[in-house]
Amino acid sequence: MNIPVESNSNLAIHTIIQLVWEQQTVSRAELSRLSGLSRSTITLNVDTLLSQGILIEKPTSEASKHARTQVAINKKLGIFVGVELDADCCEVGICNIMGSLLSLDCFSIEYTMGPEQIYDQLVTSIKNLQSTQPENQNTILGIGVGLPTPVDFQKGYAVHPAFMPGWHHYPIGDKLSQVFTCPVFVDNEVNTMAFGEAYLNQKYRGTNLLFLKLGVGIGAGMIVEGSIYRGNSGMSGNIGHIRVDNRQEPCQCGKSGCLEAIAGGNALLKKANEMATNGASPFLQQKLAENRVLKLHDLVAAIKYKDTEIITLVNESATTVGTMVGRLVMFFDPKVLVVGGALCDFGPQYIDYIRRAIIQEASPWIKSDFDVTVSRFGDSIGVIGSAMLSISMVLQHGMILEKFTR
Repeated sequence: MNIPVESNSNLAIHTIIQLVWEQQTVSRAELSRLSGLSRSTITLNVDTLLSQGILIEKPTSEASKHARTQVAINKKLGIFVGVELDADCCEVGICNIMGSLLSLDCFSIEYTMGPEQIYDQLVTSIKNLQSTQPENQNTILGIGVGLPTPVDFQKGYAVHPAFMPGWHHYPIGDKLSQVFTCPVFVDNEVNTMAFGEAYLNQKYRGTNLLFLKLGVGIGAGMIVEGSIYRGNSGMSGNIGHIRVDNRQEPCQCGKSGCLEAIAGGNALLKKANEMATNGASPFLQQKLAENRVLKLHDLVAAIKYKDTEIITLVNESATTVGTMVGRLVMFFDPKVLVVGGALCDFGPQYIDYIRRAIIQEASPWIKSDFDVTVSRFGDSIGVIGSAMLSISMVLQHGMILEKFTR
C-alpha cells in the first residue's frame, strides 16, 4: 500500500476538503477562521472545488434572500467499500463519502478453503454492490478491509493469523487495489470498528476510546486522540489472548487460559453444549435435539426463557471479561468503552455485569465520567468502520484530488 506524503501541491485545497468533510456543512467565513487561510484564498479554492464537483453549495437555514450559502462535500462523487471478515462470514458494504451505509451484502466463508476462494467471493460481492448504484455515482474511491487477526497496516496483509490458513502475508490489499484501481487499506477488524465509532459519534471524536468486540472471539481497538493505535507490530488490542489468572482452558492459538477460550462465543457454546448434553439446561437440551447444533442465538433465547444455568454462565463470563478489561482501562484511561459484537445480544444485564466488573477492578483510578456503552451501529459497525478508515485516509492524503483533477 503506497501512501503519498502529499499527493497534491495545493495544500490549501487539501485543507479545505478535510475541514468541509469534518464539519459536514460550513460557510466560507468559517473555513477561513478554522484554517487560518485568507478569505480570498478560501474563495478562490472553494470556487475551484465547486467547479470540479467535489464540493456543492447548500443554502443556510436562515430564511433570508441575503443569507449566504454553505458548502458541503458532494455525496455523489463516488462510493467507498467497507469489508469485514469475521470468524465464519464476510460482510461487505458500500458507503458514501460521509460514511452513510448505502448497500450491504453478507456471505458465509470457510477459512479452510484458503484465501483465494474467499478473495474471489469478495471481488464478486463488491462488483455486485457497485452495480446497484447509479452508473455516474458508482466509482469506487477507496476500500477498507478489516481482518480478524493482527495486520501489517503498511503492507496491507495479515500477520500470523491464529485460524486463517494461508493468510499469513496474503496480499489482499494489493490484489484488491489492482482489480478496482483505488487505494485499499487493511487493518485489524476491531481497529476499524473503533475508528468508525469514534469518527461517526461527535461526542467521542478526538478523544481516547476503547472498543471491545465480543463475538466468537474477543478483541479490542484503541483510539488515541482520534487516531488508531496499532502498536509496534500491529498486535495492539489483542486482549483475547491475555491469560486469565489460574485458568487452563486450551485456546486455538496454542496457549491455555486465554480470555477468548473462557468467555468468547465459541467457549460459551462449548459449555452450553455440555449443559445441554448432561441435562443441566433442559431448554438447550431440546434445542440441541431439534437442530443438532447450538448457536449463539440459542443462548439468547435461553436467557429470554429465564434459564438460570445459562444466565449464570453468561453473567460469569461477563464478569471475567469486565475484570480483564478493567485492567486495560487502568492502563489506557479511555473516556469511553464501546462494546460491540454478537454477544451484545445477551442483553443489558450482560453489559451491566461487564460495567460493574470494570468499575470494581479499576476503582478508584477511573473518573466518574467514564462511560460504557453499546455500539449504536450494531452489526454494521465493521463494514462502516472499514469504509470510514478508507474515507479518512483518502481525504487525509489528498487522494480524492488525484481522482478529479487529472
